[in-house]
Amino acid sequence: MNFGMFADFIKFEVLNEMRKVALAIILFITIITANAQVKNGVHKKLADFYISERWEDCSFKSERMSYQAKYEKDPEVFLYMAASYNKIFLMCLEDSLLLYKYPEYLNSYSYALKYSVMAKKKDKRTKIFFPDNDFMLEEIAISGFHYINNYVRVKKNYVKANSFIRKIMKTYTDDNIYFLHGVLSAMTTDSVTSMAIINEVFTRMDSVEDRIFANTDFMMIEAFDYYVHYLLEQERPLIDSAQKVITKGLQYFPDNENILYLKYLADNPELDIEPPENKLMTAALKRVAVFIPNNNDEIEIEEDDYDE
Repeated sequence: MNFGMFADFIKFEVLNEMRKVALAIILFITIITANAQVKNGVHKKLADFYISERWEDCSFKSERMSYQAKYEKDPEVFLYMAASYNKIFLMCLEDSLLLYKYPEYLNSYSYALKYSVMAKKKDKRTKIFFPDNDFMLEEIAISGFHYINNYVRVKKNYVKANSFIRKIMKTYTDDNIYFLHGVLSAMTTDSVTSMAIINEVFTRMDSVEDRIFANTDFMMIEAFDYYVHYLLEQERPLIDSAQKVITKGLQYFPDNENILYLKYLADNPELDIEPPENKLMTAALKRVAVFIPNNNDEIEIEEDDYDE
C-alpha cells in the first residue's frame, strides 16, 4: 500500500470521525456551560469569583477561608481552591509571562491536585459534593495531560509520566486514564502491573455492548499511540504485539483515523508521513483552556470583595 492508497483508506473513515468529533465538541460546550460552578455549593462569593473568571481572586479568598476554623473541613472551599489553581495553571500556559510576574504560579497545578484530593477526603462521609462535582475533577485531570504528553513525547521520560499519572488518578480516574497508566507502566518495563491493568480495562470494556462517549477518550487513543510506537521502536520491533494492541484499539474506536494510522504503520514500519491530529485531544484541551484578553490593565479589587 503506497501513500495514495493510505490516504484513500483514511478518507473513507474520516467523515464518520468528523461527525463524532463535532458531537464531542458540542457536548464539551454544553457541559462547560452547564457546569460553571460547584454544585450544591453555598459560598456565593466564591461562586461569583469563579463564574466571572476571577480565578486568582477565587483562589486567594478560598485559601484565606481554609485557614479559619469554621471552614477548615468544608469541601466546597477546597474544591474552589483546587479548581481555581487549575485555571491559573491554564492561564500560565496561555501566557507564560505570568510566571515571571508571579513565580509562585509555577506550582499551581500541584496545588490543584493537592486541594482536590483534600476536598474529596473532607466530603468522604457526607458525599454532598461528590460525585456531583466530578466534572471539576475531570477538568483538572484533563489539564494535567499537558504534563504527561510532554514527558512522553518530548522528554521520553516514561517513569516521570507514569508517576505523574498516578498523582492525577488520586484526583480523578476512569478507564481511559487507568489504561494510560497501564501503558505507561509497560513502557517503564513494569510488565506485572501493566498486564493486570490493561487486562482489567479490556475485560470491563468488552462487557459493554456500546461504549458511551467520554471526555477522556482522547487519553486512551493517545495511550494506544504511545504503546504501538513503543513496541515498534524496540531493538527488535514487536510487530505482532503491536498488531494485537491495534486490533483492540479498532474494537473500541473503529472509525478513528489515529488508530487506522497505527494499523498502517504496523504494516509499514518505515512509514515516514505525519500522523493525523488527535481531534478528540484538541477538542478536550481546547474546552478546558482559558482565554486571556489582550489587555494589560489590572483590575482593582475592593477589600470588601474578600470579606465573608
